[in-house]
Amino acid sequence: MDRYLLRVNGQSWHVSCLRCCVCQTGLERQNSCFIKEDHIYCRMDYAREFGTKCSKCYRSIQANDWVRRARDNVYHLACFACDSCKRQLSTGEEFALMEERVLCKSHYLEVLEGGPDKESDNSQKSKTKRVRTTFTEEQIQVLQANFQLDSNPDGQDLERIAQITGLSKRVTQVWFQNSRARQKKQQQQTTSLSGNTSPSSIPSPTKLSKNVLKAFAKS
Repeated sequence: MDRYLLRVNGQSWHVSCLRCCVCQTGLERQNSCFIKEDHIYCRMDYAREFGTKCSKCYRSIQANDWVRRARDNVYHLACFACDSCKRQLSTGEEFALMEERVLCKSHYLEVLEGGPDKESDNSQKSKTKRVRTTFTEEQIQVLQANFQLDSNPDGQDLERIAQITGLSKRVTQVWFQNSRARQKKQQQQTTSLSGNTSPSSIPSPTKLSKNVLKAFAKS
């Protein structure tokens, strides 16, 4: 007969029998254990089996972990990132949750604009109405400042600018393409005006005769 018995949840256990049903670790020296459906768990295995899990990596969330919540989902701080660009989202930043996928604002707008077309059952691509992308005043300032430095940035610079503005690389690239086109058009118009204008082509002011001036005075 055992000298000691352990009492857990009103039941008696032999010291050698009180073990976690998952890892088989003896629990006689533990301060606490967990019971669910007559199964004994250590703290770690209970948290792993039944505790809150990250909706991204599906690993357990510990009591001292920093988390972010979106609807009914919970994420590790490092896991709360856009599924498209992998950029970690900051506090107060706008995002969207679409079919359990976290998207930053710019990539959510891309989805609304059309994104990759999905094939239907008859292998025909469905067309989605495109929505014009809107820019904030801060984004425009950053884009214009970088355009003045380099109107045709390379891929690495486009990624850097996209991260600063929170826009996607594709949207940033299109903005630079449109800005270069506008700049080229303005330069062509300026060249055309300067080429057609000369001192001889400007008419000299007409001098009014005294008779005409008198006529205006009488009228």
